[in-house]
Amino acid sequence: MMPQSVPINHHTQFSPDQGEAQDIIRDLIDRRFFSETEQYGKLADWLNKRRRYKSWGIISGARGAGKSRASQKYDQVANGQRGPLRRVKPLPSFYLKGFTGWGTRDICNHTLKRFNHGARKGKPDDIRFRTKDVFEEFGLELLLVDNAHLVSDKALQDLVECYSCNKDGDDFRIAIVLIGPDKDLDEKLKRLGLRNKFGSEHKFKSLSPRQLVNVIKDFQKNFLGLPKEMEFFDGEIIAALCQASGGNLTNLDKAGCDFDIITEILVLSIAQSSEDGVLRLDKPVLEEVLCDFGVYLEPIVEEPDDTEPGAAG
Repeated sequence: MMPQSVPINHHTQFSPDQGEAQDIIRDLIDRRFFSETEQYGKLADWLNKRRRYKSWGIISGARGAGKSRASQKYDQVANGQRGPLRRVKPLPSFYLKGFTGWGTRDICNHTLKRFNHGARKGKPDDIRFRTKDVFEEFGLELLLVDNAHLVSDKALQDLVECYSCNKDGDDFRIAIVLIGPDKDLDEKLKRLGLRNKFGSEHKFKSLSPRQLVNVIKDFQKNFLGLPKEMEFFDGEIIAALCQASGGNLTNLDKAGCDFDIITEILVLSIAQSSEDGVLRLDKPVLEEVLCDFGVYLEPIVEEPDDTEPGAAG
């Protein structure tokens, strides 16, 4: 019989230096954890090649596929997860998330602040080349620009101008990878005549139902700390997670499970199960969260046994 509640072992947590349950729950709520899926492994290999050969490209995929979180994870791993940026040369990667309407000044101000160079006044051209000087000072190898479809046309054009051609004998070049939804990013680059500048494309696929099962197994072992033989997620729960995230159970190898929704369900389930300060995951809470996402599990009703003890018949 599947257990109704399982404890979460502290030693398997993503924040081993924070022993208190409340700190771990806060990390969970803030999404400071990651499951290394098959998609992440392929992305990491592809990004390593971009860095090595100073090659440009784009990461495209459906919204919710997990490409942003996977790119952030790559950035952390490439930089040794050392937190604030330090003058360690070369700096393997720098992840930058753009927002609607961001122009060159917004990107440069944010970048200079992250590198502890402050946001100074000056003409756009000045701040653009100050940012380039900082990248060169750190020996930056790869610039990841997330939400590239949202930043201004001029900002993308400035990126190309600064890092794809030499100016005054400058031979500093970095790999640039833009991240965004398939159609939106592709149309924007084509409209600007920049698509050929980012010829290499990595299509980041959402999880298939079969891959979802592997993620859940990894979650059981490495996050919940359950022994391999203990099954907390039965077939019904996995099917419900697949349905809630948009997967197609009739085709186990077809991509379509929304990684963000799966993460949201697990976060809500654990956080609400642990409100008393004891880290655990309760099945009734998980079922309630699934109901909030429009998936209902039918309760198992056992047939009553009307046979009286000792009666013959």
